[in-house]
Amino acid sequence: MKFGNSFRGFSDKYKRFLYGRYGQDGLNRFISCVAFILCIISFIIRSGYLTAAIFALLAITIFRSLSKKHADRMRENQIYEKAAKPVKRKIKYWYVRLKSGKTHRVYTCRECHSILRVPKDAPAGKLEVKCPKCRGVSVRRQ
Repeated sequence: MKFGNSFRGFSDKYKRFLYGRYGQDGLNRFISCVAFILCIISFIIRSGYLTAAIFALLAITIFRSLSKKHADRMRENQIYEKAAKPVKRKIKYWYVRLKSGKTHRVYTCRECHSILRVPKDAPAGKLEVKCPKCRGVSVRRQ
């Protein structure tokens, strides 16, 4: 009975400590993934520099998570998201293309860069593709 009360007290103190902290975002997840990949590589290649890099990345992640400067962390995350957007778009395009390559042709809208899927059994020749997002029409050869 006493253990339950002490655990509840610890839990309340921990919640109070975390109140107002920034928490996780896309940049923290990216840094954590890089640290994890470096950790796997460090099992193969034993290097003190690699271990130091892993600890530095984890320290940065913890610092960002526990920071109370929301505006600064949000600005850092926005810069990361802006830089990562083209890479994420390419990865998504190739994922959709691999996933539906047997049944559909995959194009990107020239105006809004969204992914468009057209059935492969569409008539041959010129094909008008209308983007559902921006309503832009582009002509593609099938």
